[in-house]
Amino acid sequence: MDRQSRGKSICVCIFLPFSVKAFEIEITPEYNVAAQIGDTLELTCSTIGCESPSFSWRSQLDKPLDGSVNSKESRSILSMDPVGFGNDNEYLCSAFCDHVKKEKSIKVDVYSFPSDPVIEISTPLNVGEKANITCMVPKVYPFERLKMQLEKDGSVLGMKEFYHEEHTKTTETKCLTLTFIPTFEDIGKAITCVAELLIDEMEFEPKKRQTSQRLSVNYGPRNTTVSVTPSTTVKEGGAVTMTCTSYGNPAPKMFWTKHLISGVSQFLSENATLTINSVKAEDLGLYECEGVNQFGREKKTVDLIVQGQVTNLLHSMTLYDMQYYMTFFVTLS
Repeated sequence: MDRQSRGKSICVCIFLPFSVKAFEIEITPEYNVAAQIGDTLELTCSTIGCESPSFSWRSQLDKPLDGSVNSKESRSILSMDPVGFGNDNEYLCSAFCDHVKKEKSIKVDVYSFPSDPVIEISTPLNVGEKANITCMVPKVYPFERLKMQLEKDGSVLGMKEFYHEEHTKTTETKCLTLTFIPTFEDIGKAITCVAELLIDEMEFEPKKRQTSQRLSVNYGPRNTTVSVTPSTTVKEGGAVTMTCTSYGNPAPKMFWTKHLISGVSQFLSENATLTINSVKAEDLGLYECEGVNQFGREKKTVDLIVQGQVTNLLHSMTLYDMQYYMTFFVTLS
């Protein structure tokens, strides 16, 4: 180093290239949005490349916004809470940076399909009797795009569309009603109401809703049977159990009676099972089980034969009683 360069500093400057982001605007959701009436929707307008932008919102044809605006720094939010028919509109967000203006728009389409269908049955279902089954879809819009159908175990009973009805900006409850005559084969089957809001140009879920309900069909006692253990012929002093079974809805109550010699029926029990622990000769005869509910009654009889000494019984009988029992034994033989 020479003497002239001593005590001097050398400065080397390096210039690095940098880029300034251009002023741009974006809006979210990015595409047209479907909003359900009664829900909350936020449209967000934001910018890049500007430190302190200013924002403004307006709707198509300068209709009221039907919402509130909150702008802070590089973002502005238009809130719709709740969404109403006035929000079925195209919205334009404008952002200003110095003397530069940027704009972006978004379309909001409103609909209403808030809950599953409701099934109502006019009266309790009784076998062979007419009843109305109604499927209702509450608060639907636009209802002219609604399709409804009633199904029974997958088979379509009826269908209805509303495209022919005049369009109005209101939510409505729409119904499909069918007359139904239940049979024994319908017991336990499922009735299903299916509703579809057919709007292909709008993106929302669900577009299909359904409700199912098991059919409870009332009917009188049927297929009544009596089983006897050990058998209908029992030795004197032994035990016998008679069990009555009957099917119905609601479940039948069971009653046991015995036909007396005099022709009168003697009430014995309200249980399905009748047990005689120590059979006597006078226990022989005709027993009757009856199943009863409010939709009917059905009877089943059984003859009980007692094997053993009947001398004492015969001694106590009148001539009429003997004739009756002789007739009974002859009938059984």
